[in-house]
Amino acid sequence: MKKREVLGRGLEALIPKKEERESLVFIALEKIKPSSFQPRQEIDSQELERLKDSIKEKGLLQPIVVRKRGEEFEVVAGHRRYLAAKSLGLNELPAIIRELTDREVLVLALVENLQRKDLNPMEEAEAFKRLHQEFNLNYEEISQLINKDKTFVANTLRLLKLPSEIQEGLRRGIISRTQARTILSFKDEEKQKALFYKVIKEGLSVREIERKVRKRKEKKSLFVVDLEEKLAKSLGTKVKILHKKSNRGKILIEYYNLDDLERITKKLI
Repeated sequence: MKKREVLGRGLEALIPKKEERESLVFIALEKIKPSSFQPRQEIDSQELERLKDSIKEKGLLQPIVVRKRGEEFEVVAGHRRYLAAKSLGLNELPAIIRELTDREVLVLALVENLQRKDLNPMEEAEAFKRLHQEFNLNYEEISQLINKDKTFVANTLRLLKLPSEIQEGLRRGIISRTQARTILSFKDEEKQKALFYKVIKEGLSVREIERKVRKRKEKKSLFVVDLEEKLAKSLGTKVKILHKKSNRGKILIEYYNLDDLERITKKLI
């Protein structure tokens, strides 16, 4: 498949529609299996309960899409509907059977979730990676598939460079996509982790994270920046630590008049 065949044509360029009419069938639930190509790793329990309530009240309004795999059927689209129906103990599901290759199943699963915004940032990043590596799609082509700017695709893929602890924080919603991107401003993994835990502990905003990053780029370690902030808060004045590579340095404490000097001195003695 050549890249130029994909550009500007969206999903149909990857998965051409079949000319023959697709009919609706009812398949025994025990014969339906989840797909190994499903990118969504986390399912919101409350969301699933709402879907179950809807199915109990109105029935399954939209059929799932499957493909035949031997004597069984693999879910291509409608993973949540399948899980909800299985949890409710339904005997059969309305489905449309399509003949699809592994590559087509992967694209359908990825794009369905990405367009519905059902994925967390790390699942999105992993989905983009698969589209890029397994389909040889560039950022422009991926962005067209999901109706996003290619900068969004590039920034999302950068999240895969984060340490595993921070990636897990993104999966669980402990930190936001924007906070994580700001943490990426640090190239050193240990400094990224240190700032991540500081964000969690102190609930730092993006602006506050950016300020700490700027201070670090002024050749100050997180340890020194943290000490400066603690001393300034304790003394009630500006404090600057001049730390050298030899681990020697100076502490500069500002005062504004003799009374202020006396106040600070009393705190130090």
